[in-house]
Amino acid sequence: MTCTDKYAESQDFAEFWCIDPACDDFDEGMVDTFLSIAASDIHVALAGVGACDCTLASWASEYLKKLNVIEAMIVHNCPCGRTHVSDEMKRTWLEWINNQFELIRTSKIDVCAGATAAEYPHMTWAQQSLTDWSAARIVLNDELRNS
Repeated sequence: MTCTDKYAESQDFAEFWCIDPACDDFDEGMVDTFLSIAASDIHVALAGVGACDCTLASWASEYLKKLNVIEAMIVHNCPCGRTHVSDEMKRTWLEWINNQFELIRTSKIDVCAGATAAEYPHMTWAQQSLTDWSAARIVLNDELRNS
């Protein structure tokens, strides 16, 4: 995956927001343009944690698609169909999406396959010293690891 393209298509946008693509007012080209514009914010968040060149986790493509269609609606509210997002609802979605970007930037959500997020449980074991020599070895190893 690279941070160069949108994560959703106009059909995904229409399905997510329950918009009939056959509607006269539905402009597929315009929706694709806004999906591309909205994807740039996703690229910034992913680039900030070095996730532009990784293989996505199995769930990540749908998650990024969702972020893409929600942000595209925030910047462009298609008048076609039965979905109309009010300014108040746009603010709510904007707050949600900004929170998602923050979770990505702080590595609390990691979209790369095989990676674990920042809050994944991590535990190390304390070494026990049974002799003076093993105590010295533990101190030396700690110094080498942490310097």
